[in-house]
Amino acid sequence: MKRILTVIIAAAAAISLCSAQDISPNITVKDLSGDTVLMSDVLKDDVVIVSFWATWCKPCQNELDALAEIEDTWADRLRVVAISTDDARSIAKVKSTVKAKMWPYEVYTDENSELAKSLNINSIPFVMIIVGGETVYSHTGYTPGSERLLVEKALGYVKQGSF
Repeated sequence: MKRILTVIIAAAAAISLCSAQDISPNITVKDLSGDTVLMSDVLKDDVVIVSFWATWCKPCQNELDALAEIEDTWADRLRVVAISTDDARSIAKVKSTVKAKMWPYEVYTDENSELAKSLNINSIPFVMIIVGGETVYSHTGYTPGSERLLVEKALGYVKQGSF
């Protein structure tokens, strides 16, 4: 079963890699204090996992919870950034959700969906690995265990120094 799951995830990764788009450094998001931040500042490190999520999306929260559970495998080598796609009706829940979950990531909001629209994100959870400002991997959906593969893939770029 694990082998089948790995093959499915690898196939999905190959398909999604073909359509991966780079994040424009001039697009802005807001931090949880409400301050506007350029994506160039958010992506300042060499290897960053970016996860798009929403408060109403259970698979999104499950993925972010799972990444938090394995924080010791990535914390000192790469960053995980969570970007909420909640709209005006649900944006107020973001801060309380993050506080309750105690996620160890930077969290930003894309209230007007400017970033999500620029990347043509139609479905969440959606994750990307950004290396040196370029998208090297993207994936839609979450399956338990895929967070480990995501982190391993991102750490491979850290080890390779391919940025």
